[in-house]
Amino acid sequence: MPDHPGWIPPMLAGDGPFPAESAEWAAEVKWDGMRVITAVDPDGTVKAFARSGGDATTRYPELEALGALAADAPLVLDGEVVALDPATGLPSFGRLQQRMTLRQRSRIRIARTTTPVTLMLFDVLVHRGEQVTGLGYLERRRLLEQLVLPPDAPAAVLPAWIGDLQAGLDWTRERQLEGVILKRLASPYQPGRRSPDWIKVKFRPTLDVLIGGWLADDLGEPRSLLVGVPEPDGLRYVGAVGSGLSAPERRHLRRLLDPAAAPRSPFAKGPSRPATGTRWVTPHLTGEVEYAETTRGGHLRQPVWKGLRGPAAE
Repeated sequence: MPDHPGWIPPMLAGDGPFPAESAEWAAEVKWDGMRVITAVDPDGTVKAFARSGGDATTRYPELEALGALAADAPLVLDGEVVALDPATGLPSFGRLQQRMTLRQRSRIRIARTTTPVTLMLFDVLVHRGEQVTGLGYLERRRLLEQLVLPPDAPAAVLPAWIGDLQAGLDWTRERQLEGVILKRLASPYQPGRRSPDWIKVKFRPTLDVLIGGWLADDLGEPRSLLVGVPEPDGLRYVGAVGSGLSAPERRHLRRLLDPAAAPRSPFAKGPSRPATGTRWVTPHLTGEVEYAETTRGGHLRQPVWKGLRGPAAE
């Protein structure tokens, strides 16, 4: 973990029942992006951290504009970096992947114009040097809304529906967003903890999977991934997923998958008839897949690749 005063491990949302008392909760948009903790120093220096604590500052140089908030520093903010589709205005994880996989400064400079990002802010963790994670949600929300964001900053404060969860559900569904995060109004911010005080509600189910193999396209890059879930008897195959794999993601995946090549299938169950040319790998890469439903045979129907999770995605 980074040795930096601005690094605070992010609080995580868990699965849970929809609250019976809407008045005690708020609903916020669940963005399809990358979690980022952003620290602003009194001299205007900005430091950004990925969910794992990795340095994300050079990857998203746009965030340097938040140095204009130095009057409220030391300041630490929690948010989600997203890449909006210019045609629809909706977040596109495929577009964001075009930024997440870049490391060269020259390519990042070009991508700032071709694939700009926006930081959707939803929490304040340190305000004017005071850690405020122990305050309740409403108090932290008030501090967030009082921040004066510079007009040219690629950042916005998320909308919130306080005490009216149904309105939040309706708004996000109408805009075909991923879902909502429900937050208990009285809850403090619990760094690094997955808490029942935050509940994620997705409109389509998702599943964390391990990559056990892949099929190559004409360029030798993955056109589909063979994925599974770990069970007591071993890795169970749940299907092949090709939808959602952008060109930058395919290139990035190949760089990670080639060194993990394995001589045989890691799946304890399936696939029953692997395609000719299937390339097996040691299943150490975790990704997220969105799907419509699970078939009777235990496979995912209409799976869509959402991206790698963990340090490999950062």
